[in-house]
Amino acid sequence: MPLDAVPASSQSDGRWKIAYVPSGNPLSVAIVKGASSKNLTYSFTPDGFNWATTQAEVADPRLTLVQDLTRPGKKKETLETKYVDSAAADSAAAVLTEGVSGFFVIRRGTDNATDWTVGDKVDVITFTAGAQRPDAPVENGVDTISQTQYITAVTLRKATLIA
Repeated sequence: MPLDAVPASSQSDGRWKIAYVPSGNPLSVAIVKGASSKNLTYSFTPDGFNWATTQAEVADPRLTLVQDLTRPGKKKETLETKYVDSAAADSAAAVLTEGVSGFFVIRRGTDNATDWTVGDKVDVITFTAGAQRPDAPVENGVDTISQTQYITAVTLRKATLIA
């Protein structure tokens, strides 16, 4: 038995929801659920939403101090996507054409079948899509496309959806 409390974890299987919102307020449930928004969750492959953050290190040296100090610098976010190639109108392959801009609205920790609701905590990535790069075929696999999404505004993290 551990001496300290063990925090509960959140399983990721079936508990991510990713919508593409082309315009409007991406924090509005009405916009996220609107006709122009697309649920792309199941277009992505398991390794197909590689969203990463790195942070620069700012040197903070001091005269005669025996240790160099550092401070946190600017952050850089990148998003590499990989999704199934599909002719379906609501698929990532059809929606994320080169040059398209918009928002990814990402909700974690709630069953994917649960509809978007006011109060949901979401992350919002503002992006412009790069070139679609068809991946090499694989044996016993499906055709996929890789693509860089260029982040064009500061990402909103743990923002709250409104009506």
